[in-house]
Amino acid sequence: MKFEELNEKIKKVYGKVRTIDDFHWHISDNLIHGIHKKSGLRLEIRIAESKEAADKIAQKKEPGNLMVIVVPGKETFYVNNGAFVLALKFLRSTIQDISDHIVWAGFKVVERDGALEQEDIYEYLGGRLIEHIKSGMVNGKDYIFWQFYKCEHCGKYVDIENLVRHMKTHGEDVKEWSEEKYEVLELSFEDKKVYNKFGKEVPLEEFVEETQDFIKEVFES
Repeated sequence: MKFEELNEKIKKVYGKVRTIDDFHWHISDNLIHGIHKKSGLRLEIRIAESKEAADKIAQKKEPGNLMVIVVPGKETFYVNNGAFVLALKFLRSTIQDISDHIVWAGFKVVERDGALEQEDIYEYLGGRLIEHIKSGMVNGKDYIFWQFYKCEHCGKYVDIENLVRHMKTHGEDVKEWSEEKYEVLELSFEDKKVYNKFGKEVPLEEFVEETQDFIKEVFES
């Protein structure tokens, strides 16, 4: 298939996302398939002739898959079964929001073909994305995501910047670890609170002292 042979609807949709370089884009006559470059997560962009048709497509979405369905009209925007059903004008900003909510959450060193390789771990915070869209919150302005490690010795959270120093107090050398898994938490500038991926507040008392200081500095800045 040549690009000139694509139908006009697909061309219009592709024209909205083609400069979002967080994804590799694959285009066919009825589907745009994106692969997030860092995480490998897959995103489908489909076109439906009506909301009813979009809802049928959304109900067939597999859990864990990312899907956006473009429908006619200018103001349509809702979520069905985790799929975004929206008007074309909302497409680009929604894809960018999706990318902002795919967050690095750690790594694991594995052996492959006789060599060591780092596999990075990413997490898609879809629940927070929907809440942020509903509230009109902007990443970097109203909130940021940050990586925290749950210390198995004291049971408290340590921010990634203070991890090495904190684990030394428990007699551990982080450089000897072959894997690290973090919890991605949200620091909200609106109410100066910390939330987990389910939207539940994490009290400041659940963080080690040096991380409490770090969080206070972030909110003050």
